[in-house]
Amino acid sequence: MDPAGIERALGAIGTTFRLTRLYPPSHPAVIEAMRQITSALPGLAAVGTVEWKIGATGIHWHGQQLLPRNTQVAELAGLLYARGIRSVQLHPGATAEQAIGLFEVAMGTMPPSGAALGQIVLTMSRRSQRLAMAPPAGAAPAPAPPSAQPSAVAHTAPAPDPKPPDPERRASTAFRFDAVPLDVEVQRAIGDVAAAEQPDAQRAAVENLQRLAPALVGLRDVARVAAAITALDRLLGVTQDAPLAEAIGALAGHLADKATVERMVARLGEPRVAVPERDTLATALGALASLSVGPVLHAYLGAPTDQREPYRAVIRRAGERALEPLQAQLSDKKDEAVLAVAAELTGLTGSPQAVAMLIPLLRHESEFVREGAVMGLGEIGGREISRPLMPALKDDSVSVRSAAARAIAAAGDSAAATVLIRRLDQEPDESVLGDLLRAIGRLGGGREVLDVLARYAEPGGILRRRNAMVRAAAVEAMARLPNREARGLLELYSHDKEPAVRKAAETALR
Repeated sequence: MDPAGIERALGAIGTTFRLTRLYPPSHPAVIEAMRQITSALPGLAAVGTVEWKIGATGIHWHGQQLLPRNTQVAELAGLLYARGIRSVQLHPGATAEQAIGLFEVAMGTMPPSGAALGQIVLTMSRRSQRLAMAPPAGAAPAPAPPSAQPSAVAHTAPAPDPKPPDPERRASTAFRFDAVPLDVEVQRAIGDVAAAEQPDAQRAAVENLQRLAPALVGLRDVARVAAAITALDRLLGVTQDAPLAEAIGALAGHLADKATVERMVARLGEPRVAVPERDTLATALGALASLSVGPVLHAYLGAPTDQREPYRAVIRRAGERALEPLQAQLSDKKDEAVLAVAAELTGLTGSPQAVAMLIPLLRHESEFVREGAVMGLGEIGGREISRPLMPALKDDSVSVRSAAARAIAAAGDSAAATVLIRRLDQEPDESVLGDLLRAIGRLGGGREVLDVLARYAEPGGILRRRNAMVRAAAVEAMARLPNREARGLLELYSHDKEPAVRKAAETALR
């Protein structure tokens, strides 16, 4: 038999079950889901009486599992199975409102013989008591549906226990349709903090999140904690209310302890984290700079080069808040790797105070620390860093000289191009030579700059051929010059015999 119509009705029931646990009955999503059930039931009624077998992980019909990948249906089946229900009979004439009764049975707030079930009959296994309650004294028994065909299980089920249930126990498990799951309530509270504009609304939103803070911590969901910290940090930046600011600080401290921050840093480095979640984590960790800088620094140190950007984003978001904890890391004289990374990250704060912290490190005995300091100064940028970086162009380390060339280019001082041009004839390393040429092109200049770049783009003589990588770097640098002569040379080198030079010219002409 074709299960398409039955699966359509069951899918609508599963969707409605999920929505009724999130929203009150008057919510538009619930109303639309009820309408979907109503539209699917006529096709179900045309089949006649349908009996579904209830398993621990799903609903079965004629030996096949219906909608095996639908988590909503699986959840409904699991709850029914846990209450001992082994089959559900839907007779023609069942309504969407009677499906709501099925949900109440699944949640334990209504017995399976309740009148609200109507044309839906529930039975249990032979070893368990059938979930039915005797009708009140003096009341006529509910008539069986005309087309109902009770199973043998229904005829052999023992009578219900006459002992009435404990009313206090019933009250403790009461289910309200206007209640929402805890995670949804927490998410709404975070949204209220982010959206609040008026002082009264801001105070009310923070107080509500304070009330839910233990629950939020108990969820152990670092993404939600990060969203809460981000919302609180934004509110802290706009509020003028001193008591509210104090309450925000206390709440943030309660939400983000050391263990939570470490989990957030670990989550930040996972490769499959969605971009919006990663941005939220970076913003939250930036707001918690006093706690997060240490774990972020060590995670950065252990991460591959192409996976370090999320940690750099944290320091950028933190800004000057990261200066004090980074300064503490810079005082570590024992671990050169930590000191080098701390120097590089200090530049990401963008603070003018970072320049004074990094310049002394340009004379450090470790080349890794000197390179980190140069890279940090390059991140800060500005003309004021060009002069302190000039001595680094003569450093004994190749990596330091390359970093210095890139940092001077990032500083943007066109007057520094003259120094870089003089350095070309003195530089023995070809990789550094390439960085110097790119830096010269980036800083720009007049005819002198073009002549220098054109000279280094030439292939050279038979006895002294110029390295292809150096030529390609000169061609890349030409692409930054706005004059026509530079474009003419690029067109010429787009037909060069060297693949690297030809590719650089073709890329520049696009």
